[in-house]
Amino acid sequence: MSKGLLQYDVRTLLALQQAIAGSKQFFEYLLQTHPELAAFSNFLQEDGKAEDWLVKNGFAWLGLMSHAIDGDQRARAWVLKNLHQANLMFCLACRKDDKALSWLRFMKLDILLRLAGEVADLRNKQELDASFPYKMRF
Repeated sequence: MSKGLLQYDVRTLLALQQAIAGSKQFFEYLLQTHPELAAFSNFLQEDGKAEDWLVKNGFAWLGLMSHAIDGDQRARAWVLKNLHQANLMFCLACRKDDKALSWLRFMKLDILLRLAGEVADLRNKQELDASFPYKMRF
């Protein structure tokens, strides 16, 4: 069973949080040190090429994490079976699942709580953008 996100140190996950929030500086840092997390950050922002990169470079699990965040039940089952339980709780917490948030707090996984909060904010912005009636779609 893989540790998933828990294999990275706190500083790296804080850099991921900042990259998801839109910091070019932290994205560039991840690109140099952990390109898989830079790709994960891009995939969370709906970049389909990032998922291709993750799969081709042996990090399909990060793509599955993104699908699990989006509610894909098969992806969630895969994450639960193949990664440490904290990864599934993180995915659920990204959708503000109360039990998952409580579990992460109880386990003192504050970094995953912070990261989940950033992903939740990103998803809310994406949903608002998609529902904005005056946005031109080409």
